[in-house]
Amino acid sequence: MRCGGLNLKTVFAAVLLATTASVVLMAFKVHLGRLFAIREIGIVNETEMDTTMRVHKFDMRGNDVMVFLHVQKTGGSKFGSQLVSNLDVERPCHCSKKRSRNLLSKATKRTPKYKRVCHCFRPRSSKIWLFSRLHLGWPCGVHADWTEHQECVPKYMNKREGKNKRRTFVYITIIREPIARFLSEFSFVLNIGEMWRAATLRCNGRSPTYAELPACFERGNLSDVTLDEFLGCPWNLAFNRQTRMLADLRLVNCYNTTGMSPSKRGKLMLESAMKNLQEMPFFGLTEFQEASQYLFERTFGLKFAAPFTQLSDSQTRAGNALLKLNSSVLGQIKALNSLDIELYKFAKNLFLSA
Repeated sequence: MRCGGLNLKTVFAAVLLATTASVVLMAFKVHLGRLFAIREIGIVNETEMDTTMRVHKFDMRGNDVMVFLHVQKTGGSKFGSQLVSNLDVERPCHCSKKRSRNLLSKATKRTPKYKRVCHCFRPRSSKIWLFSRLHLGWPCGVHADWTEHQECVPKYMNKREGKNKRRTFVYITIIREPIARFLSEFSFVLNIGEMWRAATLRCNGRSPTYAELPACFERGNLSDVTLDEFLGCPWNLAFNRQTRMLADLRLVNCYNTTGMSPSKRGKLMLESAMKNLQEMPFFGLTEFQEASQYLFERTFGLKFAAPFTQLSDSQTRAGNALLKLNSSVLGQIKALNSLDIELYKFAKNLFLSA
């Protein structure tokens, strides 16, 4: 058939070819963008990454349970949301809005809000594959650490799904550059007015006594706390938070600091945190969102539907706060978070060699 001297079949074929080429080019650009982000952090090519990284094919239908250890102000809420809403799995998590009943709201007596609650079940089963806040709330306590999870998760799963079940608990977490994380926590305290008082901090079956862990501030509302006050509390759990939360605190007699020198205690906690981090099949770095997504997907054999996005420093509270600090205060913050700085160096090297 001809129209105006043109063969319509020829025209249609040309249009189809051009469209196909455009789609291929777009796909190549997306792949190239992700590969470039990975190259930026020192990985030469995908083949090299594939041969050196740890692989744990996640058994969605079997006995694997992914346990997300959520350290405060690491971008964990964003990553947790990716797990329940962006993961391309056979049976996606079902999420709905319900009235918040979390312990944080109760402790601060704030007006309850409606938050998203998700249910993540295995295909054709009532059993769960994900242990995280957006799925289960805080069954092990608000922002439970590694020690609390170790004591709590098996008991919770036995109670929920029955004892004598063979399970593999797959721990994952997100690590953030320590100074940025610390400043983000300070900004959070100013904004919310409290310091996670509802956290149970259980270790060896109990929470710390007041003598072991005194309160930093007696007043209830901390929205007016100064940075000097925040830095001046020797029991501030914001200091070296990532090291403490990833370490086995039973090795240092939990929160009882009387029987061990600070240097020995710090050394044992750092070594334990490094060991536990190294044994995780995956952890991400807040500063490398696309590479973290890539490593997660290749480690577990799972895919996210949409790519992760990276915030610039200027888009974060920590980035803006850092610009206002003088060298003396910055040096003080670094000294108070020296363990986390060492842990982050270790984590970054491990991440780049994955």
